Amino acid sequence: MTLRVWEEPRDNCIADMVCVSLCGDVFEMSDVDGKANIIAKWRKDPDKINEGFVPDDMKDCVEAAVQSCPTQIIHMEPA
Repeated sequence: MTLRVWEEPRDNCIADMVCVSLCGDVFEMSDVDGKANIIAKWRKDPDKINEGFVPDDMKDCVEAAVQSCPTQIIHMEPA
């Protein structure tokens, strides 16, 4: 099973790095704007930095990021 993970609206990211700290295998900080994005290897569309598809075994860390994001912009659902 696969999970769809996305950040919306990404512009609301405050770059506190909680998602990276909790789930660094899925999230990274952008060199361009300093906001969090999905690591490239999980993106189906390389230009869509706010959406990715990760294996189900990453659910716990993604869920921790979803619950801990202070702006609540991280979402996940079964893909």
